[in-house]
Amino acid sequence: MRVLGVIPARYHSQRLPGKVLLPLRGKPIIYHVYERAREVFGEDLLVATDDMRVVQAVESFGGRAVMTRTTHTSGTERLGEVAERFVYDAYVNIQADEPFLHPQQLVLIREALQRRPLVTLMHRILDYEELMSPSVVKVVTDKEGRALYFSRALIPHPRDLPLTSAEMLSKVGYFRHVGLYGYWRSTLIEIVAVSPCPLEEAEQLEQLRWLYHGYSIWVEETPYRSFAIDTPEEYERAKALAQTLL
Repeated sequence: MRVLGVIPARYHSQRLPGKVLLPLRGKPIIYHVYERAREVFGEDLLVATDDMRVVQAVESFGGRAVMTRTTHTSGTERLGEVAERFVYDAYVNIQADEPFLHPQQLVLIREALQRRPLVTLMHRILDYEELMSPSVVKVVTDKEGRALYFSRALIPHPRDLPLTSAEMLSKVGYFRHVGLYGYWRSTLIEIVAVSPCPLEEAEQLEQLRWLYHGYSIWVEETPYRSFAIDTPEEYERAKALAQTLL
């Protein structure tokens, strides 16, 4: 199976414009993402962006970047355009704002694509503050590993345990969604064509559109955490982490 790694990189982020070009240890964030992804995908890797500044930055460190339309509302839509131009069996959607991505997360996604047409990852939550944060997307699955629902709310809700209980974390089991996706080409083309749904609009989670329209999303558990940079505060945290992690 030929798999293309794609890093969709929109320049005009609402909360932190131009974030993918902000420096960490003297290199732009997109550089660190690209180099970690290149360990897995080699030359089968590109950045799909809507801004020439990103193209120039990627090409300056020897990466490959292509311009895509400015009208896309999600990374998956941007990958859909890439799939029209670059024909592979499958594609992996790699977040452009996660410089601490672990290459083994990408290996896990790529391996899962050998069996499943639409896959993503989850990581066990062990921190109470993380659990209760609406910016952390939680996922629950069935016994076969298919996603039942994604939510910014606490799912499942522990009816008989106090929310402050440490037992809640250990007994119930909670998982954070890791925003990496893998799609077979045929599946990617289908899901970018389906219409939005009320669940997606309420939670602002594109994957709920796919569940709503009947697609199964297979979720693999990873022991590795990754950290997205969405706000100035998170960028400051990333600069501190970069001293030891990059």
